[in-house]
Amino acid sequence: MRYALLFAAVFAVCYGGASLLTAQYSSLPAWDLPFEQHVPFVPALSVVYLTITPALLVALLRTHKSFAIALCVQTLLATFCFLLFPQTVAWTRPEVTGWARIPFSIADAMNLSYNQFPSLHVAFAVSAACALRKPLWWLWSIAVALSTWLMWEHHLVDIAGGIALALLVMPLVYPRVHVELQCLWQCAHFSRRHVRYFVIFLAIWLPSLLHWRRYRPVRLGFCAAQWIDDLLDGDRPSKREPLEIVDEILARRFGNDALSRLVAAFLEHLDEPAQNEFMDLVRCMRVDRVRVLHHERWTQAQLDAHHEATFRHSVNLMLITTGCTARASDVPSLIPALAWCSVVRDLDDDLRKGLVNIPRNADVAQWTRDSHSRACIALQNAAEEIAHLEDPRARRILTIFQRSITKYAARPLDSYPLLLSS
Repeated sequence: MRYALLFAAVFAVCYGGASLLTAQYSSLPAWDLPFEQHVPFVPALSVVYLTITPALLVALLRTHKSFAIALCVQTLLATFCFLLFPQTVAWTRPEVTGWARIPFSIADAMNLSYNQFPSLHVAFAVSAACALRKPLWWLWSIAVALSTWLMWEHHLVDIAGGIALALLVMPLVYPRVHVELQCLWQCAHFSRRHVRYFVIFLAIWLPSLLHWRRYRPVRLGFCAAQWIDDLLDGDRPSKREPLEIVDEILARRFGNDALSRLVAAFLEHLDEPAQNEFMDLVRCMRVDRVRVLHHERWTQAQLDAHHEATFRHSVNLMLITTGCTARASDVPSLIPALAWCSVVRDLDDDLRKGLVNIPRNADVAQWTRDSHSRACIALQNAAEEIAHLEDPRARRILTIFQRSITKYAARPLDSYPLLLSS
C-alpha cells in the first residue's frame, strides 16, 4: 500500500503542477488530425473513463512494487512532455445534459487542463493490462483509450503517445513484461524463417489467451530453446562464439542480455528435475555445434543415440511445461519418428552449415529408403502408444505431432530434399 501512496503523491504533484504551469500560456496548439473534427462526442463513455481509478487500485494491490515504480516513471516522463510540448484540444465541447452530466463532470475535473501528450490515462490503462496479463484487461484498456477520444479529452496523437510510453517503461521497470515482449519478438524472427514456426506460435499463444499464466512456461520454454538452437545452428548472428554463450547458460551465469533473461525467467517456473531436463537438452544441441566446428561424420549408431537423447529431452520438457503426467518413456516409438522428420526436413540447410546427419560411408539413396521405412513403422507404433496414455492432455498434444509427421511421411520419397541433393 505504501507504494500506491507513493505513486498517488508523485502523480498529484507532477500532474497537478504541470497543469498549473501550462495554464500560464495565453494560447496553446492542438495536435489534431484533420478527420478528428468529425469524431462524435459521446459523454456517456465517461463511465468507462472513470474505471481507471479502481482498476489501478486493483493492479497496485495485486502486483509488487515494480508496477507502482513504473507508474511513477511514466508520470515523471509525461510531465516533461507536458512542459516541453504544452497543448490543448481542438474540439469545443457542447454542454452535457442528462444522466451523463455527472460522470462526465467528474471525469473532466480529474483530467484537469492542458496535460495532453502523452495521455497518461491511456498509458496507465495499458500498463495495468501488461501487469495483470489477462485478455479482458487488454480489452478494457482499449475501451479506456477509445473513451478518451470520443469524450474529446485526447487526440489520437496523445493516445499513441500514451501507448508508446507504457510499452517503453513497462518492459524496463517490470521485467516480466519485458520477457513476454521478447518472446513475441523472437517468434516474429522464427516465423520469418519458416511458416511452421508461425503455426507453432499460434498453437501456443491462442490457448494462452484463455490461460495466460498456465501457458507462460510453454511460451518461455519454446522461445528459449529455439533461440539457443538458432544460435548454435548459425541461424542467429552472434559476435561471440555460440559455444561460449551456451556454456555460460549451462553454468547458470546469466548476464543482462535478452537471451539470459529469457532462460532465467523460464527456469524460475521449473522444479529441479525439469531444470535439469532443459539443461540436458541444451547440452544435446551444443553437440551439433561441436560437430560442425570439428567436421565430424558419425556412424548410424552415434546419430541414433544423439537424436534419441535430443528428442527425448524435448518431448519431456514439452510434457512438463504443459502440465502433463506422461513422459517420453511412455511413447518410445514417437522419439525416432520425430528425429527422422527433423533430420530429413532440415537436411539441405544442415548440410550447407556443415552439420552432416547422414551416416558415415552410407549409401544416400538406400539410407533414405531405410530411414523412411523405419519412421513409418515407428509412427504406427506411436499411434498405439499414444492411444493407451491415461493423460488426456498428453494424448491430444502427442497426437498432433504423430499425425503431422505421418502426413509428412506420406509424401513421395523423391520429394525429400536428400534425394534431390544426391
